[in-house]
Amino acid sequence: MSAFWSYENLERVTGGEWTIEPTDYTAQATGLSHDTRTLQPGQVYLAVKGENHDGHRFVGSALENGAACAIVSDEAAVGPGPVLLVDDTVAALQELASAYRDELAKHDCKVIAVCGSNGKTTTRQLIHHVLTRCGLHGTQSPKSFNNHLGVPLTLLAAQLDHDFIACEIGTNHPGEIASLGDIAWPDATVITSIGSEHLEFFKDIQGVAKEEAAILPFVRPHGYVTLPAEAAELIAPYYNVQEGVIMLPVRHDRDVPEDFPLLGEHNRMNAALVVALCRWLELSGDAVNDALRCAEPPAGRLRQIELGQGVTVLDDSYNANPDSMRAALEVLAESDGRKIAVLGDMLELGVAGEAAHREISAEAGVIADHLVLVGELFRGEVWSDGLPTKIADLVQPGDTLLLKGSRGMALERIIPAVEAKYPKV
Repeated sequence: MSAFWSYENLERVTGGEWTIEPTDYTAQATGLSHDTRTLQPGQVYLAVKGENHDGHRFVGSALENGAACAIVSDEAAVGPGPVLLVDDTVAALQELASAYRDELAKHDCKVIAVCGSNGKTTTRQLIHHVLTRCGLHGTQSPKSFNNHLGVPLTLLAAQLDHDFIACEIGTNHPGEIASLGDIAWPDATVITSIGSEHLEFFKDIQGVAKEEAAILPFVRPHGYVTLPAEAAELIAPYYNVQEGVIMLPVRHDRDVPEDFPLLGEHNRMNAALVVALCRWLELSGDAVNDALRCAEPPAGRLRQIELGQGVTVLDDSYNANPDSMRAALEVLAESDGRKIAVLGDMLELGVAGEAAHREISAEAGVIADHLVLVGELFRGEVWSDGLPTKIADLVQPGDTLLLKGSRGMALERIIPAVEAKYPKV
């Protein structure tokens, strides 16, 4: 076992001081958790102060339930076990992850970063699925753990004998990708797309391209980058890589099996990027294709739900921006039966928001037989407890219903009412 998780090393990496000292400095913890609900005996408990909850309140219970020690930034946080005091627990988390990244490199565990405006979670899950089916062992970001907490937690959850980590890296503000890249230092990076994301903060598409390109200097020497050709053109002004890094733009999806089950041309491009990555990893083309044929989308990402009496729900409710809205509407346009689109506000578009909502509304009106807009930005329905039933009443046998909106709209709340009306046989 690596000495990384020894009390001595935890103190050294974080620069902390023990307010309650361990009895054996050479003893080993087994990992780290910042959530007492998932904390396992033997793990380090990291107390994080968030907007709504302060993890320092749970230090005592974490230690009582078998945590190896607690890392805190509040001197008053104590309990029946070792407590390491640091200036900032989030900074300590990132320092630990950065140090652990070096350990992973020594053991040849490849970090694969997944960036981009749309499709990060789907592509990250595809990478994990395909590489695992091809016989490699690894882990991936849980859910959408792609921020200043999620990326270091993803790295620290890996085992040193893993072959890979599929690590999702997201951004809401300029500078975030560079700070996360400086922790992850990926061996390979997949940039799924450059689109109209978080324009409230990035201003325009060039601002998005500059931010997504910020991962490039952190790709390790002789590493690999793949992305759609259109995205490569947008990031070209910001191209900056280390020695021996190969960047391969993907121009088509001809290498993706015809029977790839995920919906939409955008998902076929996501799969084409995975194929390109797998070639760099020198995996069997036949094994990669077999894995793609049995792939499934994550929840809320254009997942097709077949209900009774021929009703289909396209649940794409996890998030939305103009590009992903158009991609979902293209899928709806190709669907069978009467087409119903329920679209929720696209948040964080800033000054571009008014025009974007107006354009999407007009485009959806051409495609959908029945269009329901939800939210203030769309100037649509105000959410109420009765709205799911109202929408379910619109659905007739054989219809296809698309649910698409930003995470804050939570349009998946509509699904139970439709399922109740048209239960699966």
